[in-house]
Amino acid sequence: MIIILMVTGVNKEIKSLDTEYHWPLFEVGAPQAWNYTQGDPEIVLAVIDSGIDFTHPDLENQSWVNLDEIPENGIDDDRNGFIDDIIGWDFRGSDNNPSPGHPHGTFIAGIISGDDDNDLMVGIAPNIKLMAIRFLDDNNAFSGDDWEMFANAINYSVENGAQIIQLSIEAFGTPPSEFYNTIKNAYDNGVTIVGVTGNYGDHVTYPGKYPEVIAVSATTETREIADFSNQGEENEICAPGKDIYSIIPGSTSYATGSGTSFASPLVSGTIALMLSLNRTLTPDTIRLILHESSTDLGELGKDATFGYGLLNASAAVEKVLYEWNHGLIPTTSSTTHYTSGFSNKITPHSSVLLSSSCLFILAIANKKNKR
Repeated sequence: MIIILMVTGVNKEIKSLDTEYHWPLFEVGAPQAWNYTQGDPEIVLAVIDSGIDFTHPDLENQSWVNLDEIPENGIDDDRNGFIDDIIGWDFRGSDNNPSPGHPHGTFIAGIISGDDDNDLMVGIAPNIKLMAIRFLDDNNAFSGDDWEMFANAINYSVENGAQIIQLSIEAFGTPPSEFYNTIKNAYDNGVTIVGVTGNYGDHVTYPGKYPEVIAVSATTETREIADFSNQGEENEICAPGKDIYSIIPGSTSYATGSGTSFASPLVSGTIALMLSLNRTLTPDTIRLILHESSTDLGELGKDATFGYGLLNASAAVEKVLYEWNHGLIPTTSSTTHYTSGFSNKITPHSSVLLSSSCLFILAIANKKNKR
């Protein structure tokens, strides 16, 4: 099967998808969404997490670059309070190197915008740029003393131009009111915030519990709610989150993971596709489109288990293009060939249980060389 894709922005060729390993992309209609866009490189998505390994072959071209800063000159050229912050900031280490202290953030980055030139991994929005914000520690966790640091990470994302913030983070307890003010300020400034319901089969946790945050629950390949996925009235939408393939730091290693952490990036990546077609969309409008375009599961209409339903990326981008675009037709397009099937098979051979804010299990997969 060959599909001709119309792409906004700089095109990257999606050579092949395998229904076994890329089932989440098929499940949410990503190949159909790519008929319209694979993402615009001017869309910036901030991943506030454990850091991102941009040396990985699938992420080496995916980093946001702060063009107002001169690299490594020891001067805060853009006067934003951060010296030499070229690709983001490490709030945990207070430096300009947000490289991973834990694989969680890199895994999420691969789901969002992994660049599949010649290998297994491809993200749902491979043409967008990622702003790396390290907040979580080496154990993929944070403490009750870190709320101000968390708020500072969000403020940095907003002030430096991120249109979307990915928060695969959950807290056990209620954050201070000052932190909520930060969330609300980001939302009021037009930034769409995507979070998680949480991973312990319980009620929705913060920050996903906030009304300004899109709380995402996790489904299985059979469209059931994952047994670990939290549920509740704040649950807004669901996406595949069990047995998800992505990348981890360290050259060409891959892994499988399960958790609401890995359902949520599919939603934020879809939002990036939507904004690639119409940058005037507000967070409220984006949420309305996601609600109306989702595939209803469970009880008719919104429910505590599945929210408004399963993410449908193709329906969402089509709704943007035909109902909300107001004549804003993409002016840059190119074609690429997409073919189904992938001959190389990956077999997990070990597992690592990770203490995390929102990570369930990673199973390390066999290495394969990309270049």
